[in-house]
Amino acid sequence: MTQWNRETATAVRAAVAGGATTAARVAEDAIAAVAERDGTLHAFVDFDPRAARRSAKAAPAGPLSGVTVGVKDIIDAEGWPTQCNSPIYAGHRPDRDSAVVGLLRAAGATILGKTVTTEFAFAQPGPTVNPHHPGHTPGGSSSGSAAAVAARLVHVALGTQTGGSVTRPGSYCGVFSLKPSFGLVPREGVKPLSESLDTIGWYGRSVADLALVLSVFHREPVVPPPPRLRIALCLQPPWSAATGPMRTAVRKAARALERAGHIVGPFGHEAMLEPLHAAHDAIMSVDAARSLRLEKLHHEARLSARLRERIARGEAIAPADERAARRAADLARREFDLLAGSWDAILTAAAPGEAPETLASTGDAVFNKLWTLLGVPCVGIPAGRGPKGLPLGIQLVGRRLDDAALLAVASSVADILGAEA
Repeated sequence: MTQWNRETATAVRAAVAGGATTAARVAEDAIAAVAERDGTLHAFVDFDPRAARRSAKAAPAGPLSGVTVGVKDIIDAEGWPTQCNSPIYAGHRPDRDSAVVGLLRAAGATILGKTVTTEFAFAQPGPTVNPHHPGHTPGGSSSGSAAAVAARLVHVALGTQTGGSVTRPGSYCGVFSLKPSFGLVPREGVKPLSESLDTIGWYGRSVADLALVLSVFHREPVVPPPPRLRIALCLQPPWSAATGPMRTAVRKAARALERAGHIVGPFGHEAMLEPLHAAHDAIMSVDAARSLRLEKLHHEARLSARLRERIARGEAIAPADERAARRAADLARREFDLLAGSWDAILTAAAPGEAPETLASTGDAVFNKLWTLLGVPCVGIPAGRGPKGLPLGIQLVGRRLDDAALLAVASSVADILGAEA
């Protein structure tokens, strides 16, 4: 008997459309999987089988019929609390969907529950463990979403990225991920950390799953890419942060593409990326101080020390320094648009290496935050295992608002690499 929770979103959608199963039956398999595994995984912060069944029953026919979705717990979903992993919002229950959840429901998706986030999608970890080894972090801040997809509890799950909060957990947990272009997916009903950087993304078990969800928000179809791809290899600074196994994974992917007849050449403009680390830090800090000003004013003692430090850092940044950081980011975006135009995608690392052996940290976003600052789409692709048996991931970076084209390239690359989630 088919266990529908173990199938891809695209396979489930086709099975429901063809009458082989129903959204209600698919939801039952997912509910059983959560009951079996989440007691040790802790991917869900709020899970109610009755609410999940109601969601499946009420779902209209659509492109996501039968597809189960986990929702990061900074994103409002009617029927579930939004608590942001903070005691300040314990029990807070919004009375309506966020725009992203409402659109997924309208497309036929079954909302299965709320997944764990770090505190306000920043650095303080939640209880989720890595599904491949419970002593290692799943990454953050979208920890529960990445782990839930990797553990076959849901078909897709929503995350958000301000630094590396979609791509890095995808790499650590061994699943496919998409951080779309900034602004492509509406953020109404999502608790902000940085208005300038926050981007809604998601996880799936194939590039086709990522594209299926994108079709709900973006009309441009994913069409076959050019027969001979041009891929830029970017050893982005600081490349010294990449472990040996990750460097090997990136170069192995590049060689596989060359053997398949594609062109792989050096990006050659890594120097223009290096100053953007400081710009990202300044912009994120200033934005966090503004977004969480009310929480600090009324509930400062209930914020973690890590978050209080970040808010204080943002408050200490002079207006002139903020303006300089934002101008540097604007200039870099225009420059990158021109540089990226001659490539079909840029290949680089998705994380420094395997998931660190700790639950006190979610890892380093050093290979993600520059692309977040630039507002460009990024697709994370599983790229085998490291020496500890944990997943490694590469990422492909595209041009702003060319998300569909990047997914087409990613599909070809994943096929060449034999990537599996």
